[in-house]
Amino acid sequence: RHFRPDGDAIGSTKGLQRILQLSFPEKEILLIDSECAQYLAFMGPEDEDVADEVYAQGLAIVVDTATEGRISNKKYSLCSQIIKIDHHIPVDNYGVLNWAEEDRSSASEMIVEFYDTFRDELVLTKEAALYLYTGIVTDSGRFRYESVDGRTMRYAGLLLDKGIDTQTLFAHLYMEDYHFLKFKA
Repeated sequence: RHFRPDGDAIGSTKGLQRILQLSFPEKEILLIDSECAQYLAFMGPEDEDVADEVYAQGLAIVVDTATEGRISNKKYSLCSQIIKIDHHIPVDNYGVLNWAEEDRSSASEMIVEFYDTFRDELVLTKEAALYLYTGIVTDSGRFRYESVDGRTMRYAGLLLDKGIDTQTLFAHLYMEDYHFLKFKA
């Protein structure tokens, strides 16, 4: 994902990781990125870094990043294969497979479509749904931006049907520091 990650960068990567871990338990699927966004800390930690040799044997899936220069974990280039999944205007085709659709609200929406297309082979839990919903909600401006269409809303509905707690999610997203609130007052 990109450096200085936002809700979509974190939500899409964590959601995809969880779907793949549950769907392919025999595989080791790691999410390694030292950068996080404090307001999204409620989504939990990520995996510890591994030796360069592990990267060399692996497949990197870079999500929500149009250009190579914005990829936060530079060790992705050590991997033998790279896949790019992105919703920005295509700039760099740095993967052996590049799935870029600039008319999408978010990379998270694309991951939900991936799940929906292969739902007979993939597993989507409430936890993964929460990550992906967070990504869609934050990158779509709470469903207000022009890129939101019926497909976006149908995928959001698919995620809501998993039973995610939107009250708690929005409480986390809108939580503000007490001193900042005093300053605003």
